[in-house]
Amino acid sequence: MQHQRLFILGAPKCGTTSMAHWLSHHPEIAMSRIKEPHFYNTDMGNRTITNMREYESLFDISPQTRVLAEASTWYLYSDAAVPNILADHPDAKFVVMTRDPIEMAISLFYHNRYMLHEPLETIGAAWAAQARRARGDGLPHDCVEPAFLQYQAACSLRTLVQRLQERVRPANLLILHLEDLRTDPGTGYRALLSFAGVTDDGRSEFPVRNEARQHRSKLLGQAFKKAARLKRRLGLRVRLNIGSLNKAPLTAKHVPDDVRAEMAHTLADQRVPREMTARRVSA
Repeated sequence: MQHQRLFILGAPKCGTTSMAHWLSHHPEIAMSRIKEPHFYNTDMGNRTITNMREYESLFDISPQTRVLAEASTWYLYSDAAVPNILADHPDAKFVVMTRDPIEMAISLFYHNRYMLHEPLETIGAAWAAQARRARGDGLPHDCVEPAFLQYQAACSLRTLVQRLQERVRPANLLILHLEDLRTDPGTGYRALLSFAGVTDDGRSEFPVRNEARQHRSKLLGQAFKKAARLKRRLGLRVRLNIGSLNKAPLTAKHVPDDVRAEMAHTLADQRVPREMTARRVSA
């Protein structure tokens, strides 16, 4: 049986984790066991899975399965991911989840702090460092992917979506907005099910996943990060759940007024409007 392929391309911090969790319980959808394998973004350094056989083994297929889906949020940013996907799956369907780009940039900074990608203590310092980091100056010594720290480029959602629209047939692209999902998650969820070509499973509860967090101890966080990297190098699949003891909710995101004003000026035209529809692929 030929299964429909569905890719939630991103963007980061736009509700993709919650959506992937909801879809993972749908009987006709096989979500990748690793939410973000990043197999197809061959131009970036954050690929979790690099072998096709291992990638295909991430999907647990049952007789009910009609759709194979994954949610690698940096596919939208990657220049290579969508062409690579279409080379393997010409009829693939794509979902983009967006939000206000300023709020996205703020959330991405705090996410990078939590993931220990971002060593700078304030969002103002991180925003000001983008130009020199783009030149390769001032990058953390263990930086996995420099793009993680390019907040303006990563949050230029309208530009990224316009590029995507030049590559994907209109009927194969769905755009959802986080603000809408927050107020009415059921409507967005059912729109995605219809787009994917599966039946409504009657889901009525929509728990939020991947809310902002911080480390209780940065030193412990760095130790767990090193252990996780060693585990990946050794090819181990054992989960290190002890790291959860070091997690705490992030209760406040401090953004000085002048920094927010600079972000608002820079990202002024990068919100994806609701009336934005897919254009025909130039090819």
